[in-house]
Amino acid sequence: MSGFRHLPAFAALAVTLLCAPVAQSSVEPAVLQSAPIKGWTAVAGLTGPAVLELARTLPLSAEASSDQPWCDSAAAVAHSLRSEFDEQPVTHRADGTQLWGSDLMGTWTLVLGRNDGTQCVIASGIGYQDGTNPLAFYAKVDLG
Repeated sequence: MSGFRHLPAFAALAVTLLCAPVAQSSVEPAVLQSAPIKGWTAVAGLTGPAVLELARTLPLSAEASSDQPWCDSAAAVAHSLRSEFDEQPVTHRADGTQLWGSDLMGTWTLVLGRNDGTQCVIASGIGYQDGTNPLAFYAKVDLG
């Protein structure tokens, strides 16, 4: 299999995750302020917390439609983020979410870890830089 097997899924994300603008800090890098948020049409119009709750019950992607956040084993998600985007874990929160980022690629991904050992990618985007406050990315998807 190609090392880029999940790239089409990430590339197909629509700019529909947020239903309302989120206030942004003036200390964020300009690239972060203008970088698009990616989402799936299956979650269009949902708030960040609603997407998070939905992702807790989604089937694994191999068993579902292609128009949902990608859910797979934690190992498969980690492997894909590392090998396809050079992303590494940045922070982990008590709500089960984890921010991954790549200074090299400038990408970021927000992942929800579930109790069954699987994870769902709930948001991704561009504009990541090492040293940027992780809360800025959570705020962009209404989970700040």
